[in-house]
Amino acid sequence: MVRNRHGENRFRSYRQIHETVLSKFKSCDFVDTDTLEFNSLPYGIRLSGEIACLGEIVITVDKFLTILSGCDDEALVKTKWYSYNASVRGWHNIIRFDNQDDDFKRPGHLDEHHQHVFDWRTGEEKPGSPYWVGEENWGTLGDFLQLMQDWYWQNCSSLSNPDKYPNLGLR
Repeated sequence: MVRNRHGENRFRSYRQIHETVLSKFKSCDFVDTDTLEFNSLPYGIRLSGEIACLGEIVITVDKFLTILSGCDDEALVKTKWYSYNASVRGWHNIIRFDNQDDDFKRPGHLDEHHQHVFDWRTGEEKPGSPYWVGEENWGTLGDFLQLMQDWYWQNCSSLSNPDKYPNLGLR
């Protein structure tokens, strides 16, 4: 049986997977610290905060899990909306995966799942962006962290502080 990576899951399992993924990137020293928190809201759970990565890369996470049934750790949850945004401290955005734009579904896109790609030095959105990725292919936070780790290694020689981690909570 093939499991849907974005399907329903018990919150306990979701949180365990989340912690395992973050630990993986911390153990290889790409991720230093994070301020991510799960907060209970009516009808759901919000995951929000920042992740400090090498090269003074900041990943900002904002995600809402709808509660389909149950409560607490046994709640059955599914992602309703998300945004993963990476930027270089003191510069601009690099990339954002989301389904949260004001116009959610853009012309030519079959659903609202897309990615924005930017020139991190100027902040300009690259030609053709946003790119539609689709409900079947939108990335998890783990996918996003892997993408950013790969981006870091391809671009570290161009970064002002390639060996530094950003302080979180600063803008």
